[in-house]
Amino acid sequence: MYVIVAEFKIKPDQVEAFGRLVVKQANDSIEREEACHQFDVCQTEDDASKFLLYEVYSDKAAFERHRSLSHTATFLATVPPMIAERSVRGFNRREEARR
Repeated sequence: MYVIVAEFKIKPDQVEAFGRLVVKQANDSIEREEACHQFDVCQTEDDASKFLLYEVYSDKAAFERHRSLSHTATFLATVPPMIAERSVRGFNRREEARR
């Protein structure tokens, strides 16, 4: 499994709009992509402008396909003006740790 952890700091006047868009993106990804196993949207308790996304794909190739799909392309084209800061990291999940 391939895991993406993305952290966003959103401009204060864009938090609600970003929140709606990212939840739609998560739901679309789960519903439309067989290789997307999990897509969690989290928001910090102490600062509503900070979001964390935790995404799980079958493999890195599935994540790359995800980035090329129309719902993701639309999301990626729409949100940049809303973002103050962002970081995205990819991980290979250690399956033996789940046993």
